[in-house]
Amino acid sequence: MKSVAALEARLGELHQRTRETPLFNPVFQLALDLSRALEGGEMSLDDMGALVAELECDGLKARADKLRGLLAAPPAPPPLAQEDDFETFRARWERPQLHAVFTAHPTFLLAPAQAEAVARAASSPGEVDEAVRAGPPVRGAVTLDHEHKAAMAAMARAQDARDVIVARLFEEAQRCWPQDWRSLRPLPFRFASWVGYDMDGRTDIGWHTSIAFRLEEKAERLARYTASLEGLDPAHPLLATLRPATAFARARAEDFAGDLSSAEALADAANRLTAHHGGENLLSLTPLIGALETEAETAPQARAARLLTLAAAMRADGLGMGWIHFRVNAKQLHNAVRRRLGDQAGLDLASKGAIAALRKLVEEAKPLRTNFAALATESSTAIRSSSPWRRS
Repeated sequence: MKSVAALEARLGELHQRTRETPLFNPVFQLALDLSRALEGGEMSLDDMGALVAELECDGLKARADKLRGLLAAPPAPPPLAQEDDFETFRARWERPQLHAVFTAHPTFLLAPAQAEAVARAASSPGEVDEAVRAGPPVRGAVTLDHEHKAAMAAMARAQDARDVIVARLFEEAQRCWPQDWRSLRPLPFRFASWVGYDMDGRTDIGWHTSIAFRLEEKAERLARYTASLEGLDPAHPLLATLRPATAFARARAEDFAGDLSSAEALADAANRLTAHHGGENLLSLTPLIGALETEAETAPQARAARLLTLAAAMRADGLGMGWIHFRVNAKQLHNAVRRRLGDQAGLDLASKGAIAALRKLVEEAKPLRTNFAALATESSTAIRSSSPWRRS
């Protein structure tokens, strides 16, 4: 049994015995056969390793084929502009068709080289490269940083794909409504992630960890906006805003990724983030979006479409790789709510009385300012997690 074909044939023979003995396990028996072949010298460990490598490569090819089938476009994709008038077309594409949330659960069973081989084969006519069988797969530790990088890489590819869709929408609008297309503000998809913001049962995510990730995402997204604009116009005046803002966000992400266990370290990191920096700390993309769209009003068609595609990406993602989803469990939420109920803290939170009390609290709520010192001393996970977040 030194080939996969021989293994499959033997497994088929063993499977026939289940007709007589339903409790017979053909897979277990095949394992015993292989063990005896090793003990008897009929097979070597190298022979066994070659079989495992061949089966692994076959599995990768099957996975790539399945993904390719899922990604295959229909034979005749419908036109994007199916509407009779521009207003109907705009109403359709200016609201998200889908909100996609990227989770922290990539297939960790695969080594990075194997995952890349499968993805490459699934998105091209070729098969999985036989080079993946060259040696044992190298698998690194599955850490929070690894999860976050994997999710951000996936979101970056999704952003690129959405840009292609948005560019196609502008092409269709130009063809059908040449007088109106520049006023289109497409937003076909929005993306979000909870990687780095999952407080439900995790002990490796501190409150400043989430801020570090968010600043890292800000730096990455600003760098991607910058690259898009540089590809359009290396001397564009908005680059003077985007480049220093990218560097500032990256430096502040490094601050919050460091050791903030001491009050002094936290104060230094907070002060560097919140102090006035002459515009480097970019807090809103609204002025940039407005500038791009204003320029597009009079720019040549090709340039205008690219300017508006970039503006659409900014409107969709803001100052991050996407939206963020905090995850807290019911107990964490209940602990935060009970602190606001006062004399009614003993209410059953599932009761109508509790819902009425909460509704009143929401109606009477007033915005409060907070700072990093307050976050550091806050004991409620739900309150601390929701306090500092604002999206531009």
